[in-house]
Amino acid sequence: MSVAPISEETPHPSALAAAIIRGHHVAPWENSAFLACVREISGSIVAVNLSFARKFGRPTASWAGRDLAQLIHPEDLQRWRSLIASLEHAPHRIEHESRWMTAQGWRLLAWEETALLDEKGEVTMFRAIGRDVTRQRQAEDLSFKLTSAVEQSPISIVITDTKGSVQYVNPKYTATTGYSLEEIIEKNIPVLREGFESEEAFRGLIESVAAGHEWRGELRSRRKDGGILWEDIQASPIRNHQGDVSNLLCLREDITDRKRLEEQLRQSQKMESLGTLAGGIAHDFNNMLAIINGYTEVCLARASASNADEALRRYLREVHGAAQRAVSLVQRILTFSRKTEVRTAPVNLNKIVRELGALIAETFPRTITIDFELDETIGSLSADQSQLQQVIMNLCVNARDAMPKGGRLTLSTRIIPGSELLRLGADSATRYVCLRVSDTGVGMSHQVRARIFEPFFTTKQESGGTGLGLAVVYGIIANHRGLLDVESAVGQGSSFLVYLPASDSESVPLLQTPPRAFGEFPKGHENLLIVEDEMSLRALLRNVLEPCGYQIRLAQDGREAIHIIERRDVPLDAVLLDLNMPEIHGLEVFKELKRLRPGVKVLIVSGNITKEMKSELMKLGQREFITKPYRIEDLCLRLRRMLDDK
Repeated sequence: MSVAPISEETPHPSALAAAIIRGHHVAPWENSAFLACVREISGSIVAVNLSFARKFGRPTASWAGRDLAQLIHPEDLQRWRSLIASLEHAPHRIEHESRWMTAQGWRLLAWEETALLDEKGEVTMFRAIGRDVTRQRQAEDLSFKLTSAVEQSPISIVITDTKGSVQYVNPKYTATTGYSLEEIIEKNIPVLREGFESEEAFRGLIESVAAGHEWRGELRSRRKDGGILWEDIQASPIRNHQGDVSNLLCLREDITDRKRLEEQLRQSQKMESLGTLAGGIAHDFNNMLAIINGYTEVCLARASASNADEALRRYLREVHGAAQRAVSLVQRILTFSRKTEVRTAPVNLNKIVRELGALIAETFPRTITIDFELDETIGSLSADQSQLQQVIMNLCVNARDAMPKGGRLTLSTRIIPGSELLRLGADSATRYVCLRVSDTGVGMSHQVRARIFEPFFTTKQESGGTGLGLAVVYGIIANHRGLLDVESAVGQGSSFLVYLPASDSESVPLLQTPPRAFGEFPKGHENLLIVEDEMSLRALLRNVLEPCGYQIRLAQDGREAIHIIERRDVPLDAVLLDLNMPEIHGLEVFKELKRLRPGVKVLIVSGNITKEMKSELMKLGQREFITKPYRIEDLCLRLRRMLDDK
């Protein structure tokens, strides 16, 4: 609205307002959808139009003389007054937004205010043209919040057209995958297609969402750097104003860590299941092996005493050797299943590595070079020496098999703080001794690397691999509260890193136990009760111990054993007690024996004594244990020592 300059004859500003309203500007003033107000410099209203009156809920005639400032929100008043003051200076025009008390409550109004000048250029009145921008600003604020939420979302967001072509990705998607929107569009990267095994499966997502349905699933793809990325994806339709599906909205949550934990849990459950199976079959295997070993030893002893044919003795030694290898196999199964007891003592890891390194240097192909990078400051650590030797040998044999054409095998040790191994679940307050076994061999694919610790998984079927080597390593390290990590890539070799808690104890020298020859078994005269469920093993023990002078009684299960113990007319000096018994468990037999005959000595004989079971027996006073399958000579010596101990 333009206003003519004020003439000198104008007696009062109200006359000007009247002239504005009466003149040819009546229609624009009265019928304008904009709010219009003319006021004096003091702030008193001179005139308002119909839109203004309706907005504030008063007739137009009632506004004359009112103070406009009374309608403004108290928090906006000071700023409004400072802006109004600037109207008296060129360019005599301002724009602002502030809150006003209207008939609908507090509303946000946008004003364009202009100073009215007389012919001398002096300000006489102010004219304000305004509009309600509450909804617009609310929409803008909502749009800003929605945009910020999408941009700052902790979940990746992808928007595509109905065919799956990307139109938008948020910063979280870029941070997760490494791909920016520009790269995706420029290189036409099929973001949605990746992860689906077939085009048909991908089309199923597109068609489902295009039909107005939601789709959800887990997909495996790759980051820009080649790393594996697992995502939980939820796709839903975006509809336009007509209600038609115009775009696809994909929410993608990175679940890579969760999938890794799930895989570790599955591996742990698999190991536990196989361990339970191994513990169950170990009893029967150990009984059979004890029978084979025992009778072979008896035959060897008699063959040696009678100067039998040397060929016969050689055959018997071969049988005995094969049985011992079978014993080792059972122990390996129990080791990976974490069913064996760890006998720890301070050991010098560097010494073990050097001695085994010297051994493998003599047996490995000459095309393999062996290097040592040993930190002499690592000190000792608490471990089962024989099991630690088994770990090193298994890893070295694996490295040898990975280098059929030769290469370099490196054995290194060093100290690593637990704070650097948190990703493996280390204790940040613990120092770890790291044993690294590296080769320059063929390396492993991701698929192979994911399964190498599974029992019976092997890539060496043609060469007779059992698939127990690395499973045993896994079990031993877990039993030692250690950690295990693998670094490998196809064509770039492999590195196995074993982390064991460091110890402040002094290292001890390695003990070499010389093999013992077969000979006569020690004699005795005591009354023995043999509690054993395996008939052949009972017969073996009787056939060995009776000729030595012992008085033997046999029990085939726990119930029969208790019946014999309860008979006061049966003299007893010692009991050979198997724990895994039918009818009544060996532990209950032991308790009953201690209650009825506390002076009788007991030698616990079992193929699988758990830590918990052994701990309970020791609390009850038991100290003598021997593990199946045993050497007959060892059992006889242990029995004699126990009986002679006063």
